[in-house]
Amino acid sequence: MAENHAYREPMPITEEQKKEQIPRADALAAVLKKLADVGTTESGLRAAAADALELKPEQIEMRGHDFAPLREVLVGGGEGRACVNGTVNIAGQVNAEVVGRTADGPCLPGLGGH
Repeated sequence: MAENHAYREPMPITEEQKKEQIPRADALAAVLKKLADVGTTESGLRAAAADALELKPEQIEMRGHDFAPLREVLVGGGEGRACVNGTVNIAGQVNAEVVGRTADGPCLPGLGGH
């Protein structure tokens, strides 16, 4: 079973790769914190995340559907092996972290299931 789900696990990144992305993680966390209570739209969140991560909007991966207020949303993006993923939970608490890209390619972990 573990081998079947290994594609969902992040690939390892170096400490240097992680350090390079910390400013982007901080920027994404700040954007998500700002938007958590005021809300936004899907395209607004995509644009704000892209700006924070210095990417194009089409490079942003998103999951969730509660945008006003912003809740239960997962957003991420990156170039190369390093990604920055951010979350807003049901209570509006924000987290952003630097992780390795998943083995199957995206920044956000796979959902699994059939």
